[in-house]
Amino acid sequence: QRWPHRIGHTHLKDVRSDIAERVRGGELGYAQAVREGLYTPLGDGDVDLAAMVGFLREAGYDGWYVLEQDTALSGPEPDQAAKPRHDTGRSLRYLRELLGQRPG
Repeated sequence: QRWPHRIGHTHLKDVRSDIAERVRGGELGYAQAVREGLYTPLGDGDVDLAAMVGFLREAGYDGWYVLEQDTALSGPEPDQAAKPRHDTGRSLRYLRELLGQRPG
């Protein structure tokens, strides 16, 4: 918050804090945490993305927002490969809502 003019792009992720806490506590490894759903589509986790994006907008940020959906695929099934694409689409719709944009 002290240096918003230094931000060139913003990489957004949402996480489940219960799983993140298990990783921080050493109970769960990172790869297993990803398999258990550590990363969620934007708006489904515990990060206050509305406040973060709101602050950036108020500060005049007009740079890029980078979205990706970290996941662990357990096999070659087509439905598994489609899930990250579907979740990323949900994240993009959520971000557009936060930005007050129409779905595209």
